[in-house]
Amino acid sequence: MNKILIHLLLLSTLFARDPLVYFYLLPFDNVQNDASVEWIGPGLSEIVKDKLKNESTLRIQNNDDLEYIMNNRSELLKQPRGSNNLLLLGKFNRKLDDISVTMQLIDIATWEEVGNKSASGFYSALPTLKDQVGATVQGMLADYLPKQVDKAKSPFPDISVRPQKILPPKVSIESERVASSLDAAILELEASMDFVLGAKKREEDAKKKKTVQQSVGEWSMDFTAEQKVDVNPENDQNSALLETVLDQLISNPYQVKLERPNFIYHEDDEQLITVQFKVEYSLKENIIHEMLTTLPYTGLQEDGSLTVFYYSRDKFNFPQYLIDDIISETYRKIPVIQFFDKSRNPSVVLTDTPDSYWHSRSSSKVLYIPSHQFSPLINFTMGGWSMQIAMETVTIPITYEFTLPVNAVENLSNVTIKFVNELDLRRFLDPIL
Repeated sequence: MNKILIHLLLLSTLFARDPLVYFYLLPFDNVQNDASVEWIGPGLSEIVKDKLKNESTLRIQNNDDLEYIMNNRSELLKQPRGSNNLLLLGKFNRKLDDISVTMQLIDIATWEEVGNKSASGFYSALPTLKDQVGATVQGMLADYLPKQVDKAKSPFPDISVRPQKILPPKVSIESERVASSLDAAILELEASMDFVLGAKKREEDAKKKKTVQQSVGEWSMDFTAEQKVDVNPENDQNSALLETVLDQLISNPYQVKLERPNFIYHEDDEQLITVQFKVEYSLKENIIHEMLTTLPYTGLQEDGSLTVFYYSRDKFNFPQYLIDDIISETYRKIPVIQFFDKSRNPSVVLTDTPDSYWHSRSSSKVLYIPSHQFSPLINFTMGGWSMQIAMETVTIPITYEFTLPVNAVENLSNVTIKFVNELDLRRFLDPIL
């Protein structure tokens, strides 16, 4: 009899408890196994956890809890009647700036899918995507969480709640006005003293302040086109990193593949040989990956092989020398190919440039051949609010040709390719030509 009473008490306790939702939340799976974005998976889980923290009938479980319940499924019977055990399987996939997230809700009791949702966003706007994922999961669980019933309002007054006495303000409105006038007068006096002493210029301060004046149905604000954007000290770290990356991009962004020259003998003249020299130009393989993972870009555009990065002033302070270099295009470089003889003297010089000046030059020392086949694969643009870096991820195959006597070709022993800044091209070539 006692055993029966104990079991009845146990059953009544279980049935009396409100049903709960046991929600098993694991880190989102990184589909592409990209180590540079591995942190996104736990971050999405934390956002979901934060969204659901105020749900009183929901119990968030981790990976250890899932393993325990799978090995001890009898524990499901000890839960309050009507409880649900739900597992969220989340995955994310990143392609450049696009991120897609899929969420699958599984009922552990039956291993059936009870919900499936997806979300998408941009890597540069990850906080927005995280909020979207959190709200989506919250919506998927809405049907399993008990509805909160509002208490019926009693027609009788609640005598337990005493109305609070509203005390009059300690300082009258007139006193506040007097204090405000005194503060304004003190500020005006300090500003006047600063102006007299030369510490500040009130006119310059007025230009920096975008004061909006309002009258009846009209708003106005003074501004000037010459006003410069203030430097934000919080952007110093990003700006230093940007300068380092840009120095690397400007100094050496290309990789070059050389093939052994091909020699073609002339059937009509056995004393001459045409030399064909094949070269492949491309950007370094890891350059875009470094741009994606190193700098916090504010926008990304992809069109086939063209990738454009955007960096705005709200995250970077652009130094004036960098702006001047980009606008004047002093970073542009062109390839110069030199063939050397066995004595390490230049015999043939090819300059691949669109500059008409170098196409009109000649030389009495070497065989000089101007060409225009190479095209820059990286370009910088400076706008009013942002800087754009455009990269073309293609390979440019070029074949250079020249003809020399047989003995001159047989004396050739080495070839080099050097990217020379267009502004330094004359200083580099004049001694050779």
